[in-house]
Amino acid sequence: MENGIFIASGLEAVPDNGWQSVFAVYAGSGDVPAMLGTYSWQAGELTFRPRYPIAQGVLYRAVLYAGSSAAIEKTFSAPPLAPRAATEITHVYPSAGMLPENILKLYIEFDGPMSRGFAWQHIRLLEADGSLVDLPFLEVDQELWDPGFRRMTVLFDPGRIKRGLVPNRDAGSPIEAGKQYTLVIDKSWPDANGNPLAKEIRKTFRVGPPERTGIDLKRWRIEAGKTLAVTFPNPLDFALLSHAILVVGPGGNLVEGTAKIDRDETRWSFAPAASWKPGDYKLAIDMALEDVAGNRIGRAFDVDVFDQGAERITRKTAELPFRVSGQ
Repeated sequence: MENGIFIASGLEAVPDNGWQSVFAVYAGSGDVPAMLGTYSWQAGELTFRPRYPIAQGVLYRAVLYAGSSAAIEKTFSAPPLAPRAATEITHVYPSAGMLPENILKLYIEFDGPMSRGFAWQHIRLLEADGSLVDLPFLEVDQELWDPGFRRMTVLFDPGRIKRGLVPNRDAGSPIEAGKQYTLVIDKSWPDANGNPLAKEIRKTFRVGPPERTGIDLKRWRIEAGKTLAVTFPNPLDFALLSHAILVVGPGGNLVEGTAKIDRDETRWSFAPAASWKPGDYKLAIDMALEDVAGNRIGRAFDVDVFDQGAERITRKTAELPFRVSGQ
């Protein structure tokens, strides 16, 4: 393994079933699927480039099936990262200090890559009196990280949020409207180099009534000035909002520019790379966009999918038109 790329030597020709049939790389132990990536072959060397970068703390297993002989297998681990300042938590989303009772997820962002497999030892939720909330999160073994291991998704238990499910009926919502809670992320959580975080982080928030209606695009407000600003009545999911909206120009081409999210995820703004030209534009909005309670465009998170009267949305995008006047 060199610089995150796996190389097998001594091969002579492309096999009938493709290179993946003779050379595979696995991340972690147990019965796991082969990693996704691309192959290239030149002068007897087969190179495999993983789709996502290799991570600290993960053992990789490369297996070469060379003809009729026994498979050749070798394990690798990522080389240690260069020394750097202690990793810090840069933000916890949603940003607002008032969250709905049926909030679905939190995002924890770091300024450097983190280790995997330790999250649930270092995240806890406290009542206002300091007592521990019992199992508010869905503590899955396969932690939910972005490809660079700099943002972790923390899910509240969906079974306790969605009405009509047994966990919801038996235990109720993980958090209750009218109460105050504190999310604690302790300093001892190791980063990708095994070093503790720079400091402990606490986010205190109050809980309001649940949000159980779909996102209503008619309530969005668009202001087209030098910078385009789109405001929402309620906070939207930060990670999904980051790539859910595109700007389409009068000719149907995408408008290049820089987007920003602020005001506690209730505003999305867009600065075009070149000055606006007068004409009719539109926002193309991914139908997978959610608010912080998991509600999507025109559909609530806890809608009964077996209800024949429920609206079924099959479009991939929704559109909102706006006009740019002459400057």
